[in-house]
Amino acid sequence: MMFDRLWSLLSGDAASGRAAPSERLSTAVLLLELARADFEIAAVERKRVAGLLAQRYDLDENGAESLIAQAEAEVGAAVSLFDYLKTLNTELEPAGKRQLMEMLWEVAYADGRLDMNEEQLLRKLADLLYVAERDYIGAKLAVLDRREAARG
Repeated sequence: MMFDRLWSLLSGDAASGRAAPSERLSTAVLLLELARADFEIAAVERKRVAGLLAQRYDLDENGAESLIAQAEAEVGAAVSLFDYLKTLNTELEPAGKRQLMEMLWEVAYADGRLDMNEEQLLRKLADLLYVAERDYIGAKLAVLDRREAARG
């Protein structure tokens, strides 16, 4: 069941003997996990993930695709998200976590709808990243405002 997998990914122990993942890779892994929370990664979601990674880390198209490929391999082999969350908690200040939450909301809304599984995963990630409630809600509202401005 999807919730069992999410719980396992979110609460598992860190892999022993492995180097800590980079912030870039950790971000890409979380974005992909969110994109597949509704059991499929739509082309528009994958494109949005690539665009967000390229923008945040100043990557060209090939660099973003390479990072996504590496993250997909990590997601497929991951027992938990612990290492990735630990890296992000260590590397990011509150403003960086707020930016990450905006990126996650962008992916959630990329296909034009917010799936219940996506929303639940967003809430869990915000808690595990120690994102303040005002930043969690503020990130969502900022994304919705940008989407509305782009439409009209």
